[in-house]
Amino acid sequence: MVHLFYNGGYMSIRANLMILALLAPLLRSQSATPSSAEVLARVSDATAIILSGEGAGRLTSISTGVVVRSNGVLLTAYHALKNAREVQIRLRSGETFDRAVLLGVDERRDVAALRISAANLPSLALGNGQDTKPGEVAYAVTNSNNLSWSATQGIFSALRMADEIPGAGQGYRVLQFSAPVAPGASGGPLVDARGNLVGIITHGGASGVAFAVPVESIAGLLDETSNVALGDGSALRLPQSQQTQSSKVVASADPKQLLRTAKSAVIHTRTMFFTPEVLEREFVKQPGFNALGLVLVKDARVADLVITVDRPLFTYTFTYAVTDASTSIVLDSGKVTAVDGNAAAGKIMHELLTRLRKLRQTGEATKTPN
Repeated sequence: MVHLFYNGGYMSIRANLMILALLAPLLRSQSATPSSAEVLARVSDATAIILSGEGAGRLTSISTGVVVRSNGVLLTAYHALKNAREVQIRLRSGETFDRAVLLGVDERRDVAALRISAANLPSLALGNGQDTKPGEVAYAVTNSNNLSWSATQGIFSALRMADEIPGAGQGYRVLQFSAPVAPGASGGPLVDARGNLVGIITHGGASGVAFAVPVESIAGLLDETSNVALGDGSALRLPQSQQTQSSKVVASADPKQLLRTAKSAVIHTRTMFFTPEVLEREFVKQPGFNALGLVLVKDARVADLVITVDRPLFTYTFTYAVTDASTSIVLDSGKVTAVDGNAAAGKIMHELLTRLRKLRQTGEATKTPN
């Protein structure tokens, strides 16, 4: 409390006003420091649940994200999205977004930037991890152990190189802090006492030790423009209803329609007699391949169809199966007989193209008779 003294003179009043003017910034800074409850409430509103799946609503991971721009830009852990075929973002407000765009990725630091079609979202201001001091309070809100928006508190411990941490990689700095975090905390916000975002959580360790990438190291991702559309996550559900939803999606799928509308395919092989590259070359060499309307891709995440070739042991039979990448429904299968892989590759691809061309034209996804 500031005590002012007045002795009846004009100069004393002016002196008191000058003292007030000098103390005002200090008083404002003290009053501006929010309570831990206020910080955590603000951080929770800007924290998101991110569901990732392998197709048909089959959930593979639950991670955390944080809104850093009110127009729908988030930061999260990249590893949870890397092989996902479908992604869904859930906000604390209850709003759910089934489509997201990948703006940029820093694989070394395991951080990605996303954008959803939203505006006026609660967001966190970017701080500076280098400004944190060991012993200062650290807050986080995560979605760990399937417990959404779990608040945790600890202290900042150190700013160190990732090279010192087993399994964290090399060549970048991390913020070490003491707070209990579980695997689902990856991508969550680490904030300082004022609620400024200073790091993105990427690693949890034993005994309450965890690590985050300083936000200034990955702030450039927010302005990236890769704009890679991630798969529609409308079928994803939290674990308690995951199996029911997956069955429902598969049951409602139309195999004929899936085969007719497919635009891309990836070829896998389970036999040592030839590589996917050999099969790809044989496929595109077949007369009528261009008319088929399929593009061969390497990345299974962007493929509509998966073509798998195998050879059962101790036989001269080579088999193939065509499945829908999203639902795993078998759309067609067949086999050829050949004495070696060189002869089999051409025969398989010729029969496969003939079958696919017929089935895509007629929509009759019938299985090859034995």
